[in-house]
Amino acid sequence: MRASVSSFAQLGEKAGQHRSFVGLLAAIVGIIVGGAAVLFNLMIQGWTWVTTGYNDYSTHAGDNHGVFGWSPWVFLLLAPVVSALIYGPLVQRFAPTARGHGIPEVMLAVRRKGGKIPGRVAVVKLIASSLTIGAGGSAGREGPIVQVGASLGSSLASSLRLPPQRVILLASCGAAGGIAATFHAPLAGAVFALEVILTQFSAETFGYVVISSVMASVVARALQGDETIVNLGHDLSFSHLTDMWWVALLGVFAGLSGLGFSKLLYWLEDVIDAFWKRLGLPEWSRPAVLGILLGAGIVAFPQMFGSGYPIEEDALAGKYTIGFLLVLMLGRALYTSYTIGIGGSGGVFAPTLFIGAMAGTAFGQILSPITDTPAGVFGVIGMGAAFAGAARAPMTAVLIIVEMTGQYSLIMPMMLAVVLATGVSRFLTRATIYTEKLRRRGDVLDDPVDATLLGAHPVSRWMEDAPGTLAPSTTLDQAIKKMRVLGAQSLPVVDDAGTYVGLASAIDLALARQSETDMASSLDSLKLPTVHVTPTALPSKVLEVLQTSGLPGIPVVNDSLHVVGWVSQQSLIERLYRDQRRAIAARAQSSWGSRFQEKHSRRHKS
Repeated sequence: MRASVSSFAQLGEKAGQHRSFVGLLAAIVGIIVGGAAVLFNLMIQGWTWVTTGYNDYSTHAGDNHGVFGWSPWVFLLLAPVVSALIYGPLVQRFAPTARGHGIPEVMLAVRRKGGKIPGRVAVVKLIASSLTIGAGGSAGREGPIVQVGASLGSSLASSLRLPPQRVILLASCGAAGGIAATFHAPLAGAVFALEVILTQFSAETFGYVVISSVMASVVARALQGDETIVNLGHDLSFSHLTDMWWVALLGVFAGLSGLGFSKLLYWLEDVIDAFWKRLGLPEWSRPAVLGILLGAGIVAFPQMFGSGYPIEEDALAGKYTIGFLLVLMLGRALYTSYTIGIGGSGGVFAPTLFIGAMAGTAFGQILSPITDTPAGVFGVIGMGAAFAGAARAPMTAVLIIVEMTGQYSLIMPMMLAVVLATGVSRFLTRATIYTEKLRRRGDVLDDPVDATLLGAHPVSRWMEDAPGTLAPSTTLDQAIKKMRVLGAQSLPVVDDAGTYVGLASAIDLALARQSETDMASSLDSLKLPTVHVTPTALPSKVLEVLQTSGLPGIPVVNDSLHVVGWVSQQSLIERLYRDQRRAIAARAQSSWGSRFQEKHSRRHKS
């Protein structure tokens, strides 16, 4: 059995070098993720029916339980608590990364952990998110399914022992498939993977994520139907090009709304964190204890139940007044922030679109006396602008809105609003709604240091073993001879307990000989420098110490003052050379087709 598994893994490792095989894997990932997205939707609908008696309670806001006839205050109050008692311990025990909105964890895994996401994350995320949303939690489906898809893609690649770059690629394919299947937006799914997850573009990568995205969308459409996620019933149109001035203003307003939601999300999370620390209760009980307040909030404002797509459609259709639209906008921002803050599992993508729809529709109704453009047009544009302001992903914002609403005629004004929203957001803050979560934990993804030759990896990642050590009792002559044998220009001096006491260098020994010092004396008779770096030191610190000390090499010393490694000027030069050599070799990469043609051409000539 073990032999067959090993052979399978070896086959995968070899086949992973061929683009056609990777393309096949991308298609398989898309099919699997498409099925997972459908299952996720069914799980949400099923749990919603259990907790409320309806497939979507927001369309029956305020009604009694459809099956048991319970009053709303009974089942709405209890549903979040009962659900949290199930998923709280589950998340805490098996997959803590499944807590929250999921996309930041995928970004971190792709850019810092070689795309590695355990398969159990997918299972726990599906359960926790369906329980959260199905019990009334104000959250979206897209964040969870992105994490689920990335986990499935990563697990498949890891099981085949593919190289890290392929693991990253298939995890991104899974993320793309999740967006495509959830929103019926294959192009937006592919662009999302490139713009948000990978933050890089190449024709080859685009091809793989498109394959996965298309296959996921095909599966979802085949099993769920081909309707748009936000069904407006008719095509919206722009009345006059002069209204583009209003679109520009809306881009700024909706962008600020999305950015404001991002700030509220993390501010409320800080408040809840501080409160929970004072209580001193176990972390797994947090969603259940604080879920009582969430249930009370849903009783008071049942339109906030779940993802809220039906409410969104009604708003775009002009069924609500300006005042109620603003209440819905602020309510969604507050309820989603609280749902995520207490430890619920769900996305912030859909809530951001909801906020933008309310802001845009209210904006359009205010303009109704002076323009013939329907308020729903501004609502659809506001969806994209709000997401762009929160996530700073302009291409994804444009494509996902037109694909999920079917309003392709609004691409031009959408582009203008989204670009302005992105610009305003970038001007006011560095972090996005996704990167802020990571930044608060100390994980900086867009670190300028990453673009340097040595990057931001700590010295523990690239240090070498020390060439040797010297004892304090070693004579100066013996030290010189040992350095000659080892080909070293400096060696650390450690005592019998292995404690670092100083650094002996060839320069210091040569100066001692010139000053007619007795070469039979021991090293402890000299004043040895104790220069060193710690394992957590960044390349900038290592270079600083090498520069200021003038030494060819320095030891890496841990907290116990034991030498655990070595770094030298020569090793740094060799590392830079290897990086350059790999980059030059990458230039010569060719396709299977070009290699076949070249081989065939040589045969023909001969």
